[in-house]
Order: sequence, then structure tokens, then C-alpha cells
Amino acid sequence: MVADSDHPSIPARRLAERLRDLREQEHLTQKQLARVLGGSITAVSLWEKPGSDRLPPPPRLAAYARLFCTSRSFAPGAPRLLRDEELTEQERERKTELYDELIALRERAQLTGAVAPSQEQPSLEQHKRSLIWHFPDKQAVSIVCSDALDPPRYADPSDLNYTRYARHADLDALIDVFGQVRADNPISRIRILSPEELAQDFALNHLVFIGGQAVAAAYFAQDIPLPVAERAGETHIFTCTVGEEKRIFASLHNDGNLVQDVGLIARGPHPNVPQRTVTVLSGITSRGVHGAALCFSDPHVRDANEQYVADAFRSADAFCILMNVPVQNNAALPPNLRRDDIRLYEWSAETGARW
Repeated sequence: MVADSDHPSIPARRLAERLRDLREQEHLTQKQLARVLGGSITAVSLWEKPGSDRLPPPPRLAAYARLFCTSRSFAPGAPRLLRDEELTEQERERKTELYDELIALRERAQLTGAVAPSQEQPSLEQHKRSLIWHFPDKQAVSIVCSDALDPPRYADPSDLNYTRYARHADLDALIDVFGQVRADNPISRIRILSPEELAQDFALNHLVFIGGQAVAAAYFAQDIPLPVAERAGETHIFTCTVGEEKRIFASLHNDGNLVQDVGLIARGPHPNVPQRTVTVLSGITSRGVHGAALCFSDPHVRDANEQYVADAFRSADAFCILMNVPVQNNAALPPNLRRDDIRLYEWSAETGARW
């Protein structure tokens, strides 16, 4: 007889069954759990399927432990991940015990060869896929990018060197977003459009608006209290209101050089099509727009920023963040949302507006 620990499928099966038991004992669906964890239904399903050869990465097991260490995670209303400071000492101990149990099962599954060799390192979904930019329904995505105010001559179709996308502003942000969306949704149709090309069929896809002019299509984000962009001399400012207090946010310059800009990202449900989403990326200058794009595409900060969104906004399907974007040598740096000096204004359908 082969010992359990030596059988290549036993530890993986036990981990899958344990994860499923944790979910079912709280009467959660896979969709509800995926929303709380900030992941996809597909990933949760594969983690609970013994024969899938897919193991959740350690940060996901840590989230499982934090969620299931206390029944208070499932108080009336939508389930949510409590912050560490909200947990009691007893709940923290339970969280540690549960994490140790789950990580031990995972390590045994790896050591006994339950995972295919290609899965020993984080898979594409586990390691590179952005949870913000992955659309699990495999539907088409329309990326609507604003037009440049002064496009080059080869943006004109009559020019011999006509280049279709030369008409767009915020090309740095457009390239980063398109690359991430394409990588995370390899079989989905991805279209890049100008605002005037947003015809009916394209408007019924997942929508991503990039740039100040594109945000003129505010109808699609009408249920999100976006910061208001106002003209201020030769530039713009953002204004936000929380309760009775109104604040103004502007970019910063040092000896004529831009050293900090303001970026915006907002996500909400499509107003007309169930299960579709609308995402808005904007900023005061192109560096603010690019910084908002880097927030969930740059591998140095992406995972931490997505975890911040999951922690801060819980299970809300609509949120908005106005952020400072550091600028170095005229290039935007990826903002780290865990820093208090980066976040300027937040709103979610669950938490409301706050500074």
C-alpha cells in the first residue's frame, strides 16, 4: 500500500476538498468567493477541482485564512475580508493556524509531484494576469482613447504615411493597457477606438475609456461620482467633495518641470449590459493618465495594488481612486496605492466617498 503522503494526488485532493469545504460551510458560491478574494470564478473552480493540477498561490491562501478565520467575515450583507487590525487576538491565532494548514497541504502537493512541471512556477494566470484587466466571460473589449488635440500629419488618412492610431492622445497609457488586456484575455476581441467610433455594437462590450476627452462619454460611468475636471489657466484641476468638504487637486512643478501629476481610475458595471464593465483612466496630463494605467499593469506594484482594492472596497463592483502620480525625468512612475500620500480620494458603492 502506498502511503498517503507518497501518492501524487492525495495532498492536492485534500487541499482542493479543504478549500471547497471552507466555502460551502459558509454557504458561499464560487462567484461570491471570487469577488471577495478579488479573483476569477475560473481560478476558484480550478483550485477546488482535485484533478486540475492547479494550486492557489500563497497570497491567495493567506486571503482564505483571513476570510475564514472568523464568522464576522460573513455578517449580514456582502461577505468581506476584514483588515488585520479589525481581528481579535483569537481570530489572528485562528488565521495563522488555518494558513499554516493550507500552506502545508500546498507544499505537500508540490513535493509529491501532484502539480505538472509547468505549474511548479506560478502560471500565467497566477503570476502575470492582472485581476483588474482579466474579463473571465471572454467577451470583447472596446478601448476608447481620446484624440490628440494636435495630431501629426500622418494621422490624416490622405497622408502617404497614414498611421491609424497616430490620432490618439495618451499613447503611453494606451499601449500599456492594450498590452495587458490582450495578455490577460488572449481569445477575446480587443478593439481600439476613438470616441466618435463608439458605435452601438462596440458600446455593448466591456468598455475602457482612456484620456480626458474620452471621459466625455460620461453616460457609461454615470453611477460613479467621478472627480470633476475643471479648466485652470493652461491646465486642469480635479475637484472632489466628501460630505460638506470640497478639495482641489493639481499637478506639481519644480523649476518648470512636472514632478507629480494626478491620475484617476474608476470601474463600474456597464449601465446597459449585465456582466459587462466600464473602466475609466484619466489624469491632468498624459503622465497622470499613464500612471493610472501603470497602477494595474506594472508588475512591481500590480499585485499589491489589486490586493489594496480588494481590502479597501471589499466586494464592491464599482470603485474610484484619485491618486498622486510621481513623475521622474518626464516619465510617470507606477503609484503604490498602499501609501497614504498617494491616495487622494476614494469611493466605492459599499464604502461611499472618503479622503
